[in-house]
Amino acid sequence: MNDIRKQIYDRLCSLGENIKNTHISDLYNEDVESKVIKSDLLNFDYSRQRINDQALDYLLQIPDFIGLDKSLEQLFNGEVHNPSEDRKVSHTIYRNKFSCENFELIFKERERIRFFLDNNTANLNFKNLICLSIGGSRLGPELLKEFQSLRGPVNIYFCSSYDLLELRDVLKRCRQSETIIFASSKSFETSEILKNLDHVKSWYKKDSDVDFHNHLFGISANTQAMTAYGIKKSNQFKVLDSLGGRFSIWSSISLPAFVNSNFGSYLDLLEGARLADEHTSKSSWETNIPLIMALLSIWNTSSLNINNHGIFTYNFRLRSLTKYISQLSMESNGKSINFQLNESPFLTSPLVWGGYGIESQHSTFQWLMQGKTETSCDFIGVNNGENESADSYEMLLSQVLAMTNGKENKEVPFKSIKGNNPCSILQLNSLSLKSLGFLLAIYEHKVFIEASIVGIDPFDQWGVQLGKELAIEARLDKKFLKDNFSPSLYPKS
Repeated sequence: MNDIRKQIYDRLCSLGENIKNTHISDLYNEDVESKVIKSDLLNFDYSRQRINDQALDYLLQIPDFIGLDKSLEQLFNGEVHNPSEDRKVSHTIYRNKFSCENFELIFKERERIRFFLDNNTANLNFKNLICLSIGGSRLGPELLKEFQSLRGPVNIYFCSSYDLLELRDVLKRCRQSETIIFASSKSFETSEILKNLDHVKSWYKKDSDVDFHNHLFGISANTQAMTAYGIKKSNQFKVLDSLGGRFSIWSSISLPAFVNSNFGSYLDLLEGARLADEHTSKSSWETNIPLIMALLSIWNTSSLNINNHGIFTYNFRLRSLTKYISQLSMESNGKSINFQLNESPFLTSPLVWGGYGIESQHSTFQWLMQGKTETSCDFIGVNNGENESADSYEMLLSQVLAMTNGKENKEVPFKSIKGNNPCSILQLNSLSLKSLGFLLAIYEHKVFIEASIVGIDPFDQWGVQLGKELAIEARLDKKFLKDNFSPSLYPKS
């Protein structure tokens, strides 16, 4: 299979040579609709990509070269195996409507989420919820909280800083009797979470009238560790060990984000993702949004040598989306060697960066418009006919034109914009949790398809694990620090 990938890569490089120095305006096809894929929840426009019909036709043959249809079938059936960690992959099953063999836990936990939300919505006995979480366990729920933008009876906080400053600032606003704690960690061994949890435990001891264990909840695949820490069985929510942290938004990991809404809102998120699964599994290659996104990503990195990808959102409720997709993309595909010890011939995941577009226009867009490094971009906005979205979406379209067309000023060159950055537009048709679920799952499938083509496992994360081990070794070995750093840099006692 690696030989096939090498052939694909060589062909893409050859096709790219004909286009690298071509301007998008020379490739632009006035038949825009031919490069717009429409769905009920989201439309995808890739008419501003730097690619011609010959290259696109070749890209659309790649899924058949690698047997992608079989890989997708296994993904949606929960049969994909993460070989280097010896576990299955279950995130698509979490939004399935029907119980599946070997995945009964997902549906039992869904009912426990329903009970918690219904019970606490009806009988709110706390005013603050502090979620101790990091990585995907934080980025997903925090995105959901911001997206819903609810002023509910419960203040929701997320904390993960190792210096405890974030947590201490939050605790100053809370009283023990009015606060509950959610510790979210799949392994329940994450040092940042345990350090914050120990600090919270000592904070509760300051009020002798409050039993900390009644206020403590855990979300993890490691029930033994939760029990050992003192979390009551009734306060434990379990996730499957086969669910990666960056794919965990569909599970009870997101429970804290819904305490001011309801179980129906959680189901809306799942339904949107399920519809994305349906779109991905049933669409032809030509009309398959995540497939086209993955193919264009591979084209831009391997054929055009563009090593970074900006994601810019044009709705305030989506302001944290880039951080979420950045982790999803780079933790999944930021590697080059697979478990069979084969190195991918492709350039794998580009640097994924960006942010809230309105703010970025006054900072990083200077570099995008006039810098020497090329960037591919996704622009994400809401086009729902409402006044508050219209101006922002119009700004999105104008920036896409500036980014791709550019403007030359021969008399005053420093007033020129080079343009020629390949861009796609993802247009949400409503500001709903169902639309958000669809969008997030589309990016998940883009990541999976991209990994399938370049030949890496998107579900392990050995770089993260080994990085943690190296950092711990360095921290514990005082001689190592002395041998590598100036004494002026040692931690002050």
